[in-house]
Amino acid sequence: MIIIPDIHGRSFWHDAVEAESTEEIIFLGDYTDPYPHEGIAPEKGLETLTDVLRLKADHPERTTLLLGNHDLSYISSHLPQCRHDHRNHDTIRQILLDNLDQFDIAHEIQVADRHIIFTHAGILPQWLKANEPVLGPIPPGHECTALNQHFHDGTLYPALGNLSWYRGGTDETGSCVWADINEHIKSNTHLSGYYQIFGHTQMKEPLIETHFASLDCRQAFHLDDLLIRWGH
Repeated sequence: MIIIPDIHGRSFWHDAVEAESTEEIIFLGDYTDPYPHEGIAPEKGLETLTDVLRLKADHPERTTLLLGNHDLSYISSHLPQCRHDHRNHDTIRQILLDNLDQFDIAHEIQVADRHIIFTHAGILPQWLKANEPVLGPIPPGHECTALNQHFHDGTLYPALGNLSWYRGGTDETGSCVWADINEHIKSNTHLSGYYQIFGHTQMKEPLIETHFASLDCRQAFHLDDLLIRWGH
């Protein structure tokens, strides 16, 4: 499996996708909104989004698309805007709405005896607990199915907007598209029964821990028996 963390209009993902023509590919979200200091035009985010959707259309069985906080901010007022392509907002919003059934919030696989769950920013048990009044109690092992179901029936958006003070918010914990890496590092509890893989918090190098891997560092990764950078 090839894992593609936050793209934001960058081109690093093309080489991995083209070279690995038969492997499953999972994108962790945040296709749009390039960083200005990287010299990437805002339009590259729009172009990336259409390119990724074209890949999904050409290879639906082996391509999984997740959504990140940047993508979701175009389609829901519950998601606060940070860096945002206001000039292309309407176009990006319509593309996402027209293809919403091609995206999920979470994805789960099993490798040997290890259950792995992918999201954009990682699932904090405290976040699930805080949103039980809306989402209901989610039995352990059913987090992926429940989150995707709530997302596609439209009931997950308020919970997805949760931000902790690490990201300038006031909520106790961030959502699975907004949680900061420090929330995972400092948490006393982790998602039971899963190894989590996510992006969202940009770093120079991947952070590989006992319970999770945080991969937002402008590179693609291979998931074999161990997590390794693509091409190494």
